[in-house]
Amino acid sequence: MNWMMMLVVLLGGGATAVQAGVNGALGRKVGTIEGAFTSFLIGTVALFLIMMFLGKGNVLQIVSLPKWQLTGGLLGALYVIGMVFAVPKIGVASSMVAVIAGQLLTSTILDHFGVMSGKPIPIDWQRVLGIVLLAAALFLFYKK
Repeated sequence: MNWMMMLVVLLGGGATAVQAGVNGALGRKVGTIEGAFTSFLIGTVALFLIMMFLGKGNVLQIVSLPKWQLTGGLLGALYVIGMVFAVPKIGVASSMVAVIAGQLLTSTILDHFGVMSGKPIPIDWQRVLGIVLLAAALFLFYKK
């Protein structure tokens, strides 16, 4: 296993938890949609600057891509709006457990059919057990 990549992804997961809290606070001050817009605007400017100085690809290639590959921004907007809306109501931890549960369930189905990777990874009892345990974690985190 590539431990460096695992560490990068682990740090990314930590960043999403902090991002959820930051965006939740932002949404309380300026509104849900306005908070999500502000978050994406600042992220867009940051990515534009990073692309200008460090980018090695060709952004103009987007015109030749299958249209479904351009939906990532819409899906990201749905995520950010959901977190801006949920965090003030149920907290960062419950929101993150729900996000992780949704990610795990959806990615397990995608893997089973090989939808994004092209390589099917069948659902087995260990994956089902992981989903069940995560559902239990969601219940325990959200339970008042």
